[in-house]
Amino acid sequence: MSIVNLIVHEVQKEEGESKAMLVARPNENPIDSDAEQLADKVTHLFNRSGMNTGQFSNPEGSEEGSKLPALLHKHFTGSEFDDFAAFSKACAAEYVRFLESVSEAEGGLLWFNHYELGGSHFLFIVLLKRKTGITLGDDLSFAQVNPLETDKLHMALRINLSAYHDRDDTRYIAFRFGKAPKWESEYFTQFIGCDEPKVAAKETRKLVEAASAFCQSQSLPSKAANEFKRAVAEQCLEKAEEREPLELTDIAKQIESRFSAEQASKFLEIAESDAFQVEKEIFVEKAALKKLTRASGSNRSLTLSFDTDLLGESIEFNADTGELTIKELPRSLLKQLMSLES
Repeated sequence: MSIVNLIVHEVQKEEGESKAMLVARPNENPIDSDAEQLADKVTHLFNRSGMNTGQFSNPEGSEEGSKLPALLHKHFTGSEFDDFAAFSKACAAEYVRFLESVSEAEGGLLWFNHYELGGSHFLFIVLLKRKTGITLGDDLSFAQVNPLETDKLHMALRINLSAYHDRDDTRYIAFRFGKAPKWESEYFTQFIGCDEPKVAAKETRKLVEAASAFCQSQSLPSKAANEFKRAVAEQCLEKAEEREPLELTDIAKQIESRFSAEQASKFLEIAESDAFQVEKEIFVEKAALKKLTRASGSNRSLTLSFDTDLLGESIEFNADTGELTIKELPRSLLKQLMSLES
């Protein structure tokens, strides 16, 4: 990640107040080692679970809704901002407009980070907050400090500027709220001007279900189906580690290489059908991938979970009787069972 522009503005507002004040920095922050370290920290926190994706409802902005798209349309040329400080100040003022409508909300620091990665341009807009702490001075006297809270993100937005500028039919916006209450997430969504946000976990689950439906439609033997699902899971995890979206065509290529072009086409047909409606490009939620490689279930008195690779090996399932036979029990479980019998 190569930082191109960076600036921080402060929004002052106490909880319960209806007015907020913008303290705008007149020029950009220097891009030094401290800035790069904070950028890496923000990126790491942002790519955790719970991400939403979407597009601007009006890519060129509107008078009624958010003016953020209009500001991007005005200031971003496709490869650079004509005046990043002016753009960010106008965005911060727009943020204040929505913030003031929520008396419970508090202010914070707005971090604007334009960076380049893999030939594409991105923009981070992140709400950072200070926390109260105590330090010891050189003379060992106590003093109060207010460092940035960098162990969690409150609200954050990332825009793929290149995809937005080229009007790609992708969800070029990704944003997250952390554990923000509903009223806080609502005003932030309004500030973004995002249409139909999608939760990454929900999109990943739809992909998992489509992969299972494909295996059933092709009547794949258990071993082949498990190999395919694991390959899909590995590909998804690779994209998640790279912090990049997964394209449906990536899965189709995997199917074509392992099976055939006809089956790859069939998978795309299933995934894009009304039953699943998987987006052409999704951000992967790691936890939602478990169903691809694990079988699990529970009731009030029993919980069971195992790798699907074990089916036909140390675990056998009889579909006619509904019975599951486990041949090789974990040692700890076997020890417990032996003690109960003694």
